[in-house]
Amino acid sequence: MNSTHEQTPLEMVAFSSLTHEEQALIPASPKDSSVEKVRVNEENESYMNRNVDHDQVYAVIFNHTGTNTSGDLVVYVDLDKETVVGKGFTKNE
Repeated sequence: MNSTHEQTPLEMVAFSSLTHEEQALIPASPKDSSVEKVRVNEENESYMNRNVDHDQVYAVIFNHTGTNTSGDLVVYVDLDKETVVGKGFTKNE
């Protein structure tokens, strides 16, 4: 069975949810990011602006967006791969 509906890459779903200021933090391309499935926990749940019905979400981490005071920009996407449920920053190591 062949579907004509192609799903938008998670990186682009995450990128389109950003403000212009947040988009300006990304030095190259939204493709310069990593995607991982993460467990919802106390640390990342505070960044989520929606109730998440799952115990896991996708974290799209935009590389090279960190500053002296914050880590890289991260956008949390629901398991449906379409709904942005939050955004924040990774811990600055």
